[in-house]
Amino acid sequence: MSSLITSNDDSKREEKRVWHVIYVKARHEKSVHSDLITRKIESYLPLRKEVHKWSDRKKWIEVPLFSSYVFVNVYPAEFNRVYLTPGFVKFVSTNGKPSVIPDRQIEDIRRVVDYFATDIEVLEGSYAGAEAEVTAGPLTGLRGEVVELVNGKSFVIRIEGLDKLLNVKVPVSAVRLIGEHAGAIDSRPPSGEKGPE
Repeated sequence: MSSLITSNDDSKREEKRVWHVIYVKARHEKSVHSDLITRKIESYLPLRKEVHKWSDRKKWIEVPLFSSYVFVNVYPAEFNRVYLTPGFVKFVSTNGKPSVIPDRQIEDIRRVVDYFATDIEVLEGSYAGAEAEVTAGPLTGLRGEVVELVNGKSFVIRIEGLDKLLNVKVPVSAVRLIGEHAGAIDSRPPSGEKGPE
């Protein structure tokens, strides 16, 4: 006769790891990421490449894409291990609970960093955009928004729970609007600006 009682082991199996974002001390992103890995906690620190110039040389270095933020993929029971990591400040929260970052969003960030590590811009602030999808090139299938910036229209990815946008240079010809905005994208420059000669 089968039992209808659920064991503690069964309830634990129902839990799953979820991506969250943590805020860390300034310039501690890499050390926190390394310590989390050492503690066997899955961590992701997206990096972009920048040229740093000295009087006698130039050098490409990797810097955190999001200053003071690191992503962690953890069970709720693992929160305490994250709290104890040197350099940890807090979990970024929404409505009093740690913000959840969807798996697809982490994969989107990975794809963008893999192909545009030297050419990504992080935007902050409110931008109203139209839902869109990349239709050609290395980011084919990636969904985001088309927003109007000072220099024209840009394809951006809104990072849920972080209030930041990744601005990626994708040709207008490789982007199509979807949903209620479906249709061609007007590629004309903003009023008062000249387009390419």
